[in-house]
Amino acid sequence: MTFDGVFLHHMTAELAELIGGRIQKVNQPFELELLLAVRTSQGSKKLLLSAHPQFGRVQFTGENLPNPQTASTFVMILRKYLSGAIITGLQQIENDRQLIFEISSKDEIGDSVQVRLVIEIMGKHSNIILYDAASGKIIEAIKHVGFSQNSYRTILPGSDYVAPPLSDLTNPFTASDEVIFEHLQTRQKFQGMGKDTWETLSNLTVPAFKEKLLTLFPSTYDNDNFSSIQLIEPAVKFDSLSELLDTYYHGKATRDRVKQQASELIRKVDNELTKSENKLKKQLQELADSDDAEIFRQKGELLNNNLTAIPASADSITLDNYYTNEPLEIALDPAYTPSQNAQRYFHRYQKLKERVKFLTGEIERTRATISYLESVSSNLTNASLSEIEDIREELVTTGFLKKRKNTTGKKHKALPPERYTAPDGSVILVGKNNIQNEEVSFKRAKKGDLWFHVKDLPSAHVLLQARPDGSTSHDDETITFAGELAAYFSKQRDSNLVQVDVLEAKKLHKPTGTPPGFVTYNREKTIRVTPDPEKIEKRKD
Repeated sequence: MTFDGVFLHHMTAELAELIGGRIQKVNQPFELELLLAVRTSQGSKKLLLSAHPQFGRVQFTGENLPNPQTASTFVMILRKYLSGAIITGLQQIENDRQLIFEISSKDEIGDSVQVRLVIEIMGKHSNIILYDAASGKIIEAIKHVGFSQNSYRTILPGSDYVAPPLSDLTNPFTASDEVIFEHLQTRQKFQGMGKDTWETLSNLTVPAFKEKLLTLFPSTYDNDNFSSIQLIEPAVKFDSLSELLDTYYHGKATRDRVKQQASELIRKVDNELTKSENKLKKQLQELADSDDAEIFRQKGELLNNNLTAIPASADSITLDNYYTNEPLEIALDPAYTPSQNAQRYFHRYQKLKERVKFLTGEIERTRATISYLESVSSNLTNASLSEIEDIREELVTTGFLKKRKNTTGKKHKALPPERYTAPDGSVILVGKNNIQNEEVSFKRAKKGDLWFHVKDLPSAHVLLQARPDGSTSHDDETITFAGELAAYFSKQRDSNLVQVDVLEAKKLHKPTGTPPGFVTYNREKTIRVTPDPEKIEKRKD
């Protein structure tokens, strides 16, 4: 990756249209990201600032990012100073990865206040800081840094803003031809120039160096790099740096954002899984300890059949056990008659028998809970940002999470199952969570529809519906594709030859009282498939 000082230099030029723009909205979609909606002379723009340690950047974005129901202290304070404010200037510090937004705002009584919003893109030390331009005092920062963490600069509200130490290297954009020539001859690196940029420019003549450095060429490369200038060939060119970053970070940043949004749910599901697995171990041990029930019945029966042969006040007796053809010693309580001792054994037998029956039901329910939680864990692994809230609502519905207070007044609208078009034109429905799985398997399924699920592992429920002509017969390519969807939306998505069960949807059974998405079935056929992500993406409706 090459979000270096050279990239930020060109990005600063791209962001110049923000000057004179009015900040309309301030949101913090993720922990280390800030989103500003700015009204400019050329229309509304969404400005994304990220202080992420790996994905730090500043850009326009076309992505629809979530607006959390509960605003953080950081965003509440920024809204106070930035809502309705005007961006009056942009300034990159030398050729470093620091960009300052000069902003004109108003305080509570309407007096003009000049503030600066600075983004520092410095790996794990990246930050977004708002400070007063006149006093230099920090108003708020997306990451607080105390004296114990950094003795050079404290980043806390009320502290003086101290800029990061500047590099003593030469800024290539302001250097004279003579200085550039000297650096090229002595292989001295320039300020803010990443490794890939320097490797591209270091062997050029001064005129070629300057031309390539100044020529905008938003591009990505096969070695997983991107740049604001052309590094090598071949390259994929974009119309703007912001479009490049949206495309490049779409998968990478999205996976990280999903982890951030789903972290609470993942922890909760993992904890509940551990509790349920420990509970199952105890139940199985208790069931094993209850295996003595039959011997108690046998002892009671043998005593009943030999009442006259048992001496009074005996504390034990050995009788022939006709069930095993071996002698059996039976303990007795001398305080009770032989008949009462027999009834005591029958009573213990009946009690253990009822306990076994109860434990068997409890074990089935615990296993169903574990199966359900494993499916939720699998769904979280493959979820997109828009699907996280559906899974949260599902966990609320099933009692694993408490319902959060709704401060926006908006009712959550669940997403429908995903639709795909099969090679033969049939519609395929895919459940991305257990509520959707329930809908796919029992509400949408019709006679003749085929149902797919990864064998013995959590996965999406996949429903292959009838062909457009009404036929319920499908070719092998379509059957395989439906199986690939089940494998792809599971923890086996990167595996080869995944086993997928196939059967008619109407043969599915849902035991009473089981969680959403829990089904049982038999007489299935099993196919082996290897998911193809590109083919799956192309066939999504």
